[in-house]
Amino acid sequence: MNRRTLENNIEHGAADAIGPAAVSTHAGPSVTQLSVAILEGVAGLEKMAAKIDALNAASERPNPFLSGSFLVSYARHCEYVSARIVERLFLFYENSRLVGCFPMLVQKATLQADGGFIKHAFRSMVFLGYIDTEQPTIIAAPQDQARCATALIDYLSRHGDWDLVHLTGQLPDSPLYRAAHAASGWKLRVRDIAVAPYNEIPISWNDLDSYFRSLSQKMRSNIGRQSRKLYAAGEVQLVYAEGAAGASAWFDAYCDLDSRSWKDATPGSIRRHPGRIEFYRDISSGNAGFEPSFIGILLDGVLVAGLILGSNLLTAPHRHGIWCLEMAYDRSYSKLGPGQLLFLLAMGQAITERHRHLNFMQNFDYYKHRWGATTIKVTDVQIMRRFSIRHLLALLGEMRRRQQQRKLAAASSNADPATTEEAGTGDTEVQQAVSPQQLQRARELTQRALATGGGGVRVLDRAAARSLLPFDIG
Repeated sequence: MNRRTLENNIEHGAADAIGPAAVSTHAGPSVTQLSVAILEGVAGLEKMAAKIDALNAASERPNPFLSGSFLVSYARHCEYVSARIVERLFLFYENSRLVGCFPMLVQKATLQADGGFIKHAFRSMVFLGYIDTEQPTIIAAPQDQARCATALIDYLSRHGDWDLVHLTGQLPDSPLYRAAHAASGWKLRVRDIAVAPYNEIPISWNDLDSYFRSLSQKMRSNIGRQSRKLYAAGEVQLVYAEGAAGASAWFDAYCDLDSRSWKDATPGSIRRHPGRIEFYRDISSGNAGFEPSFIGILLDGVLVAGLILGSNLLTAPHRHGIWCLEMAYDRSYSKLGPGQLLFLLAMGQAITERHRHLNFMQNFDYYKHRWGATTIKVTDVQIMRRFSIRHLLALLGEMRRRQQQRKLAAASSNADPATTEEAGTGDTEVQQAVSPQQLQRARELTQRALATGGGGVRVLDRAAARSLLPFDIG
């Protein structure tokens, strides 16, 4: 999910400063076995990080996005909110035993209807890592998830310090999704917001050759043809950097690559905010819940394509996967398809390390489907009080969107089919030159990374690539 989409969904802003605090209350008659406690602030996350990791390890699908160190790093460097936003960690206890938790942010925003006739300040609650995460859910063992979810929704329904609860990326059959919809009634309204699915390849192949043969003939032809063009353009080297020492050595070179990619000056850039840079520096340094790795493509001694990956190989040795977190390639070489080669190399790493899956995260699912990815359909869930200004504004927004959809449908039905087809067949990748100054800096950063990566970095020349890749590179 991109930043703009989610901001439009939750319409968030800044919040008043609230110092660290702790509150404890019973969850209510429907879940009398559990009590709910709250810790606020980054200090609360830091205090509970080890216990969060223990709960995550006991879950059905250990998720590095729900690890204590990931949540702490995200809270410290989150670019979307000011330092005045409050981190709120919900803790669920059975007697004195911690059985689950769920981290959220409390935010204050101002909504204004069209024309400014209605203006309303409101407080929203959203999952802490609400954009850079995958399948956020209650952190608990499988047998405790449903009752923790019920306790959370029951607590929220009885405490009035919010106007909107926004639960991102929920599986339709998840305990949190079911608990939220079970609360819908004359007091609360629960609605689903359509969002892009996650994309994941379950690993079932023994080697990269077998996986490559499972792709369509057209896909195999395109990957091989463009890779041969890349190797014909100069001296190509493939870089594998494993672990914190290896991956962090390439971080500055990757940030520079980002500035030469199509992502530059867009919301997709890793350089879009200082907090974003520091957050990913934590990830690459192994300080944010992942075992990091990096795959790079060098052309004539310059990094022209790079992929930052993270796995939970060490923390979940029997149920581990790997996630593609950030990718960029030099726009000067876009027509040589370096991104395709990176994806193939990532799949080879996933197979070699015997991961259960390779996850591509969200967006561009039509493209990721060509790689054999399964779409994991999710939805955002919003909870509002029915007799509130926030709900009235939501109804007005829904009416406006329906009107816009009708106008778009009418315009589409009257459009010239020939014109519409031509508009969708253009070459969207424009090859742009990189300045000599940029190229020189890129070369210096690449050489520095090669020199400092240590034993965690492997460099494959053309001969080594021939034995690795499942097609001829010439």
